[in-house]
Amino acid sequence: MTEQQVKFFQAISSSLPAYQNLAQSVAEVLAISTNEAYKKVKGSSTLNMSQIIKLSDAFGVLFLYQPNQLPSVTFNYLYVNRETPNMLGYLQDLLENLRYIQQRKDKHIMITSDDIPIFHFFKYPELTGFKLFFWADNSALKFDYTAISEEIIAIAQELHSIYLEIPSTEIWANDTVYGTIDQVRYAFEAGLISDNALAEKIVEQIRYCLTDMNMYAISAKKTIDPNHSFNWYNCEVLGSLAYLIEFKDSMRCYNRFNTFNYLKTDDQFYCAQTKDWMQGLIKKSVSFSGQGEKHRNKFLYTAFAACDGLISEIKGEG
Repeated sequence: MTEQQVKFFQAISSSLPAYQNLAQSVAEVLAISTNEAYKKVKGSSTLNMSQIIKLSDAFGVLFLYQPNQLPSVTFNYLYVNRETPNMLGYLQDLLENLRYIQQRKDKHIMITSDDIPIFHFFKYPELTGFKLFFWADNSALKFDYTAISEEIIAIAQELHSIYLEIPSTEIWANDTVYGTIDQVRYAFEAGLISDNALAEKIVEQIRYCLTDMNMYAISAKKTIDPNHSFNWYNCEVLGSLAYLIEFKDSMRCYNRFNTFNYLKTDDQFYCAQTKDWMQGLIKKSVSFSGQGEKHRNKFLYTAFAACDGLISEIKGEG
């Protein structure tokens, strides 16, 4: 119990702002003296179940206990119900998670994805609206951008802005760009987008996303601040879709499934395995950042050509 308790308090400490004292915070939540709180933190005084629950609720940190003979991983589930999709609630939950990451002093995000990472889409309102529409599986409806609330667009753009300030590494598959292009093509051909000008604008915004990526890659950062570093890789086959968050003394992993739902875990052994897997992918990847101009230009040239081809089809020129 002592080892798990010490690790629990380490996780709580990592979640606190630098100016906040751990023992004092624990004492306030548990209504005990600071001296007793220090004993809890050091493991010389054992937490009871009620105290564990209070601390978990107060700091949003899981208490993980794993018997040696029964290896397991605990996940939280971030999802959207396809029958009654609540995209506003989904984005608010996503924003809460990203804000938590942003407030940590030392952080880094590693991403493997077969689609352009969602934070890049969120800069562009029409593209954001279309992706949310498509993810919600509204196949019986037509896409109506005016139905997307201003609140959703505002949250999406805040998500984009926060992501730019978090150092990141992205590993894309060869076909990462083409999933969204094919979604727009399907929606247009199926009559889900009846406005040709809107369809063209969405495709143009995919091009803008790629132009943004090129700028980030050239400078190896996403803003003028060198601390907002960016590394971009291309790997032929990924095999899994994941977001790994690295902090100074801990990690967190989000595994994507069912298009946009996520399983979240703070299990450090699982996160370490995920990190090893991602680093293995990087070794087998081509770098697009910095001096990787030749490979990056070839990748982007093909992607831009695919966008131009779809715009020609929408205009009836194909």
